[in-house]
Parts: sequence; structure tokens; C-alpha cells
Amino acid sequence: MSEKRNQRKVVDNRWEKKAATGRVVNEVHAAKEVKPPVQAKNSTQKEFLSAMKEYDVVAFIAPAGCGKSFLTMSEVTDWLKKGFYNKIVLSRAVIPMGRSLGMLPSTLQQKFEPYLMPLLEVIWNRYGKGFYENCLHDGTIELLAPEYSRGRSISDVMVIDEAQSLHPSELYTMITRMQEGSKLFLLGDTAQSDIRGENGLQWLEKFVANNPELSMHIKIVKADSDQIVRGGLCKAMVKAKEKENR
Repeated sequence: MSEKRNQRKVVDNRWEKKAATGRVVNEVHAAKEVKPPVQAKNSTQKEFLSAMKEYDVVAFIAPAGCGKSFLTMSEVTDWLKKGFYNKIVLSRAVIPMGRSLGMLPSTLQQKFEPYLMPLLEVIWNRYGKGFYENCLHDGTIELLAPEYSRGRSISDVMVIDEAQSLHPSELYTMITRMQEGSKLFLLGDTAQSDIRGENGLQWLEKFVANNPELSMHIKIVKADSDQIVRGGLCKAMVKAKEKENR
């Protein structure tokens, strides 16, 4: 990451150019204070945080309450604030609306935000809703529906939530959108897939195992109910469901 950008210089130059051209710099977005980095609560979270820095693609496959959204969005938003990357792209499968956002009379942002709420709430809690809105306005945060990804080329960071609800072909397409130097984070729980047959995360595990050369680029991090950190009820419910499924 340090080879990709001179982080502080890039950030400073960005605001200097805006000032030189007479553009008003929003105080919320210009704030250079970065929150203290998130800390791992168990060995799996530590493995994931380390993998985020080392690999091009990281899939975190875990049940609810293991910190997938919190860890990922805290880290990548900090990277954006520090100038490590210019942009964060957020996506997820839109199964409840028939794999389409439909023809509702509203903007893509208004239709897509409810699906991305687990990711967005981390940004809001960490740096405020004003920071998020400003990033949307200047394009440093983008909401991307999977059906609009073909032909795209992602040069910074993309996070895909509920990746277990992508078909293998869809996940293949998303991965091949990534340019050299970019990062892709896949979050999901294979036990909660909304599609029939093999889902994208299950396919990716097998695909990497069958093509060992990909292990230089792709890391699969897995957790089970023992790594749940959300609270007693969540952990009890997941364990009870696991017992029922067995």
C-alpha cells in the first residue's frame, strides 16, 4: 500500500488544488482526523484484518455477529480518509427485488441504500452522515448494483455484502472488474444463501483450491459461531440454528 501512494502528500495536494481553483472545501470531508484503528477481538478477526492489507481479494465467510461489516468498513473508510485510495465502491446482490432494482420512481441511491445499510451505518457511526453524503456527492463513495457492473473497471476498493447471494458467474464478473492495485472484499454467510444450487462464495472456495496460483491474490477467511462477538442472543440463535440444521 505504501508503494501505491504517498498518502499524506496526495491528500494535501487534493485540497490545495481545490483551494487554488476557488472551490469551497467542505469542512466535514476535509477533516483529516482519522479514528483509532479497529482492534481484533479474536484470532479470526486478526487474520482478516491482516489479509485485508496483504491480498487483492479477501472473502470473509462467517455467520451473523462475527464483525464482517464493522471491520471491513472501518478499515476501508480509514484508508479513504488517509488517501490510500481515492474511492470506495459498495455493492450487494438485490435478491428481494427479483435481481433488479426495479422501476421505482426514485434515484439509485434511494433504492439501493436500504440494501447496503449494514455497511453504511458503520461509515455514519465512524465519521458521521455528513461525511458520507459529501463522499457520495464528489464520487469518492459509489453505490453499484451488480447488474450495472459489466464493462466497469475498478481501480480502488470495492466491498460486496451478502456475496453468498451472487451466482458463480456473477461473482466471476465482479472479480474480473478489479484492476491491479485495487482491493475487493467479499462478505457473506454461505448458510444464508438466497439462491438455489452452488452460490458464489462456495464456488470461489473450490475455484481457488483447484487453482493454487490464485492463492497469491485471493484469501478465504472463515469463522463459525464460536467467533461471534455481537452478543449472547445472536450467538445462541446461530448455534441453535446450526444444531437444527444438523
